[in-house]
Amino acid sequence: MIGSQNEATKRDGEGPDPAVSAPILEAADPPDRPRTNAELREEAIRRMTLTAIKLIAEHGAAKLSLVDVGRESGFSHSLPNYYFGSKKGLLLHVYSFVVHGARGKIVRWWRTRQLGHIRPGLPNIRATIQGYLGLVEDDPAPSRAWHVLWSESISSMPELLEVVRTMNRRFVDFFVHELNVAIERGEADPDIDVEALALLLAASVRGVVAQYMVDPERVDPQRIADALIMLLNRGVAMKTNIS
Repeated sequence: MIGSQNEATKRDGEGPDPAVSAPILEAADPPDRPRTNAELREEAIRRMTLTAIKLIAEHGAAKLSLVDVGRESGFSHSLPNYYFGSKKGLLLHVYSFVVHGARGKIVRWWRTRQLGHIRPGLPNIRATIQGYLGLVEDDPAPSRAWHVLWSESISSMPELLEVVRTMNRRFVDFFVHELNVAIERGEADPDIDVEALALLLAASVRGVVAQYMVDPERVDPQRIADALIMLLNRGVAMKTNIS
């Protein structure tokens, strides 16, 4: 999801990428001055978050323990509980971190490949499909952790479902908004079922990731992205353009 409705017009500008509340993942150079308590806290949370993402991607969310997160992050086993309160608190934080961070990553994925200007409507949907599936190979751990948490929220960890459902609706709403923009611009048939197509697009990209996780040797995410975009173009084509 390249951006929210308000972010849809911020393309190729001088402002920062719309990675909502997502800190930079790479370690920053240590400051010359002593770090404040707030900076130390932020660094500790960042390290524990990245460790949790790695462990969830490798072993799943159900097997994750706060003790392992603390120790593998280089802290005491009790520190995750101090900051997140519980395993559920940590998992919800990780899910929000990954989902919000994906926005900026998709934008950067697109821009680094110099694939052209992204404008609202169908171009934004196409760019989102390509970037979303491109990150499966380029940045696999967060992508895998995202979908592990998504799937476990409807199976072994129903306590995550409320938050997952809320963010899932925002994802679908992004496609709804962009499809409506496409209709307003005259690039999509006004008779299409916008809600149904938005749900289908969200389900399709997530389904591709699931297939990749099961059988990565068979699944070429970019090839499938191209096929999905072709189906999208045909599905929304104006009736006057159909031969």
